[in-house]
Amino acid sequence: MKANLPDSTYQRYAIGLIFLALIVRTLYSVFYPVNLAGDEAYYWDWGRRPAMGYFSKPPMIAWIYAVVDKVAGASLLSIRVTAILFGTASLFVTYWFTKKLFDSRTALFAVIIALSIPGNCLLNFVLTIDAPLVLVWSLSLLFFWNYINGERKGLSLFLLFLCIGLGHLSKQMMLFFPPLAIAFLASGAETRHLLKKPGTWLAIFGSLIFLAPPLIWNSQNDWITFTHMSTHVGAKQEPTLWATLYERVETFLEFFGSQLGALSPVTAVLLFMLTVVGAFKYRNISTRSRYLIVFCGVPLVLILVVAMFQKVQPNWPAVLYLAGVPMVAAWFTKVIDWFPVEDKNRKRLFRFAIIPGFLLCAFFYFSPMVFSLAGAEGHKANPNRRLIGSARFAKAVQEVRETIPGWETAFVAVAGHRYDTSHLAFGLPDRPRVYNILRSQVDSQYKVWPGPWEDGKQGQNAIIVLPGIHSSPFPPIPKSFEEVKLIDQIEVQFGSGIGKFSIFHAKKMTQPLPL
Repeated sequence: MKANLPDSTYQRYAIGLIFLALIVRTLYSVFYPVNLAGDEAYYWDWGRRPAMGYFSKPPMIAWIYAVVDKVAGASLLSIRVTAILFGTASLFVTYWFTKKLFDSRTALFAVIIALSIPGNCLLNFVLTIDAPLVLVWSLSLLFFWNYINGERKGLSLFLLFLCIGLGHLSKQMMLFFPPLAIAFLASGAETRHLLKKPGTWLAIFGSLIFLAPPLIWNSQNDWITFTHMSTHVGAKQEPTLWATLYERVETFLEFFGSQLGALSPVTAVLLFMLTVVGAFKYRNISTRSRYLIVFCGVPLVLILVVAMFQKVQPNWPAVLYLAGVPMVAAWFTKVIDWFPVEDKNRKRLFRFAIIPGFLLCAFFYFSPMVFSLAGAEGHKANPNRRLIGSARFAKAVQEVRETIPGWETAFVAVAGHRYDTSHLAFGLPDRPRVYNILRSQVDSQYKVWPGPWEDGKQGQNAIIVLPGIHSSPFPPIPKSFEEVKLIDQIEVQFGSGIGKFSIFHAKKMTQPLPL
């Protein structure tokens, strides 16, 4: 990319690329619809019961689904398009943020790199908690930088306060932004004076007031979110020292490998190298470079350390790359010079970074079609493998439902995984309330909501779906009904294999079902 073009040209190219991605992704969703992921169906079911909090996450994703349901009927396409719109907005913010930090040319490079990241494809495809989090985190980076540089300070602080607050309502990861912001201000003589401003503290930590709704909800529900979060902390202990070391090395390499795939290998390695070198030269680099190191490098190193001791989810560092992508882009345009490389090698690395990245993106979008045509939907290499089968599952259950007299008034219950429950809730044509029963512990939102008895289903019939092939229902079920009869046993082809289910017709509920 030439270095002497007008700023307007770079901006035109960047906006054109973003809109092109928007169009391609939307057309893909229109002409190649894919089942909802398990979490998507789960959060959609949350959205049907708006609340101040939920079992494992703050309420923002449920509120988003509630709005989508109200505006567009929560069709498969409307959910896919909503994810695309969030991702597109995040790309625009990435462009403006990088332009503010550096220049239009570097901002264009940032857009190209972002579009070549396979993880960005997933972000623009599934509507989960990361979609709103990435948008508000990127906006927080932009508004905080505006405030640091004295650009409309009052407005920048208010928008920063608002975005951090909305982030708190989106995902617990947003809790890391305030301490990172304070750490950055404290680490430079040119920014330390802002710590004396009450508005700085009020905007950054005052945003915690947005946590009031989920905290109130948790206080009314035995602090279940905190209990759930505690299960994600702690290292697994193996019987021997060598087994423990092996398990931890394996966990770390698994996480590191996932980041190579999510970012594309060369981009990931460059980002990690820039982070390490930048950290060692922290006091001698520019303020804008330190800004990126603090919001990408420092927490990324902490996550890598944690990955040595316990399993870390691949999406945890997603928001950190919102500062990492501009850093890599600035290195390619030579605005960042703390890691010098000859120009010819820099250009070669750029090609090695984006070409494999775009190939991986193409694989993400088009390989499922190839696997489908080849009759190998369940192949391990198919990126959509886990999305296959939920519509078939709902269709098969509905076909059995319709053979039962009075099925329209019989409630539906599932004694299985929450995904089976939510996929039926979304996939059955009448979209009924589907209950999750017979779980030994509170492991999902379905165990927080009232069961069928508490919902006034006394005396009503039920259609009960059990995982596996069973000639009789699980022992607690017959005690709750006058009669329980096996109706059918079905097999469903999922991406991960064959799913087998037994469907029972239970007549007249006489006492509560164990949840």
